[in-house]
Amino acid sequence: MFLNADHPNGMSYGDGYLQGDGSLGQVVKIAGDDLFAVNTDPAARSFGLLMKDYKSGDMPGIYCGGGIYTTDVFTGAIVAGDALMVGVDGKLTKQTGVNPQIGAAISVSGGVLKFKLLI
Repeated sequence: MFLNADHPNGMSYGDGYLQGDGSLGQVVKIAGDDLFAVNTDPAARSFGLLMKDYKSGDMPGIYCGGGIYTTDVFTGAIVAGDALMVGVDGKLTKQTGVNPQIGAAISVSGGVLKFKLLI
């Protein structure tokens, strides 16, 4: 699995700890003071994407602040131009309903998603 920052706008590291385990490319939310958690609620406000796998209590590296990324960490059938949201597994998926958009698909080829991060 991979998540490459092709043209990131910003990164955050050292601003808190992870509540529960998290995997590379999963979307995180703010869970409390200096505390992040994997976001599995599509309606909840997201903060960024995990840079690698982390155990509960680790200080995570988080891609945030926008940018262009490529990854193989997503679920469902996504095509170029789709709005992206967080899925119930904490991974990027095609936006449905009124759930907040957190990204936009640029291309999908060979199981690799290129997207613009909006958070």
